[in-house]
Amino acid sequence: MGNFLVFVNATSYGLYLVISKNLIAKYHPITLVKWLYLLGLLFIIPFGYGEFTEIIWQEIPTNIYWNIGYVIVFTSCITYLFNLYGLSKLKPTTVSVFTYLQPVIATIYALIIGSDSLNYIKIGATLLIFCGVYLVTRQVENSPK
Repeated sequence: MGNFLVFVNATSYGLYLVISKNLIAKYHPITLVKWLYLLGLLFIIPFGYGEFTEIIWQEIPTNIYWNIGYVIVFTSCITYLFNLYGLSKLKPTTVSVFTYLQPVIATIYALIIGSDSLNYIKIGATLLIFCGVYLVTRQVENSPK
C-alpha cells in the first residue's frame, strides 16, 4: 500500500507541475499558491476537522507553535512558491529533477553531520533516483516520418 501511495504521490505531483506550467503563464505565483492552499484546505477539512477540534491548544508549548509556523510557512508555502517561480523560468522536467533529488541531498547532509549511516538500500535508492532523473531529462531524437 505504501509503494502504491508513493506512486500516486509522484503521479499527482507530475500532473501538478504540468498543470501549473500552463497556469503560471497567466497568473502570478503568489496568486496560484493562495488558491492552491485555499482549495486544499476545503478538501482536507472533512478528513481532519474531528482531530483538529480535539487539540488542546493551551497545553502546547510556545516553541512548538514556532515549529508549526516554520513548517507551514517555509517548508510548505515558500517551497511551493519557489517551485512555481521555477516553473515560470524552467521546464517542468527541470523542476521535478530538483524535487526528486531532495532525498539524495538530505541523505548526504545526514551523513555529513553523522545522524545517519550508509547502507545498500540507500545506495540502491540513490541509483534508482539518478536513473529516473536520466530518463526524464534525456533528449529523445525525432524519428523521420
